[in-house]
Amino acid sequence: MSDARGARVLDAAGELLVAHGYRRVTVADVAERAGVGKGTVYLHWPSKLELFGAVLVREGIAVGREHVAALRADPEHVVLHRTMRDSFLSIMRRPLARALYTGDAALLGALASDTKIGRAVVGDNAAYRPRHLALLHRHGLLADDPAADPTLYYRLAAATLGFFLGDELAGGAELTDRADALAVVVRRAFEPAELPPASALAVVAAEVDALYSGLLDEMGRSLPPHPVQASPEEGP
Repeated sequence: MSDARGARVLDAAGELLVAHGYRRVTVADVAERAGVGKGTVYLHWPSKLELFGAVLVREGIAVGREHVAALRADPEHVVLHRTMRDSFLSIMRRPLARALYTGDAALLGALASDTKIGRAVVGDNAAYRPRHLALLHRHGLLADDPAADPTLYYRLAAATLGFFLGDELAGGAELTDRADALAVVVRRAFEPAELPPASALAVVAAEVDALYSGLLDEMGRSLPPHPVQASPEEGP
């Protein structure tokens, strides 16, 4: 399968996933929408689970690439409150990313937890977060040392997750206003009173760029570029 055709299959799968949810979409539906045979899809993704897991991995990579692009355009995006603001807007504007981040069972079913490739999105990101926070603390961008406070990531997650889940609490506020409110919470709760000057942030941004570019490359390698060796799994 060419890269263009593979992208078309993943595009079709993502569109159908958002429109109908995982349980209602079949591989035959995806193949028809992408204009390929069902056997061609199974040649590269041995099951429906792995096909849609690949959709989630590709979505996670896209969100990560947006973050890296923002860092390269302006190193000040490396400070945590701006990173969280950027991530909030990126995730909330992408239906699949939003579903993955919020654990939307109605859309995803058990997709994120039941596939090796889907678990990679969550697992790989979780593995990199302590390194990210340690890097920020080392450069004076984080008030508390994550090595000395094992609850730091829990506190950060608990303080921010409500912004992703609390649509009913937003009272019709614009998405950008909600992102700004999230940035205020992170700035006041987790960063030192004085941040390093803008001139010093380029160094930190380059390190974070390298960290997450490595993660994104690793995630990309989990997407199958070649036909699988096992016989295609029969199924819907």
